[in-house]
Amino acid sequence: MSARIKIAYGDHAEQFGHLYLPPEPVDASTPVVVVIHGGFWSGQYGSNLGTQFARAVAAAGAVAWNIEYRRVGAGGHWPEMQSDVTAALDVVAGELQHHAPAGIDDVRVIGHSAGGHLAVWLGGETSTTVRPSRIVSQAGVLDLEPRGASGRTNPAVEALLQARYEDDPALYRSASPAARVPIGIPTICLHGSEDVQVPAAQSERYVETARAAGDDAQLTVVPGEDHFAFLNPDSRCWALSLDAVLGGSGE
Repeated sequence: MSARIKIAYGDHAEQFGHLYLPPEPVDASTPVVVVIHGGFWSGQYGSNLGTQFARAVAAAGAVAWNIEYRRVGAGGHWPEMQSDVTAALDVVAGELQHHAPAGIDDVRVIGHSAGGHLAVWLGGETSTTVRPSRIVSQAGVLDLEPRGASGRTNPAVEALLQARYEDDPALYRSASPAARVPIGIPTICLHGSEDVQVPAAQSERYVETARAAGDDAQLTVVPGEDHFAFLNPDSRCWALSLDAVLGGSGE
């Protein structure tokens, strides 16, 4: 089992990540996988949700960087989250190099649920020192607008953004990955067909929109599996996630 190295990327207690190293020596050809946990952006859930997957990534030969970030009820809302995920990504070119001198040209980002939202949003951010080579969304919340636009509220999104859609539609668009295409990064969206927490239509709409904008976006809907299958090492969603983030071509 890979040893865990804790690295802080800020002064707040929630601004840290756990680094997991592969069994073999790390060099510039070793990919780095940034793991972003879900939990509907709530402080009730933490980076422990990504620990098992991060260990599996390291066991398969990559460097895994499982990040924590300020969440609703744990020091942050949307401004803090976007600041944290960008700062955590840039750690790959900074402090992380002291422990794992991996290359920064092959940094892959994967996230589940709310983490999928943050991962794909991060792909559209051009201010970072590190630019991801691939994004994988596991049942990601990729469009924050439709519920508000259709009159249906989403308490988790309202808590994240601290606003209703009708009061600040521009804020919803700026935080919505679907409104940021094209991002110019290959993106793989995985979703379970039986997901009732985040319907597969989220990924379907995102991929359609991204492709129309010229992005390389792929979609796989896994029959018979639900939102939480991505946390189950025995599921098809788990196996496909490892293949998606570790495969040489992203296919």
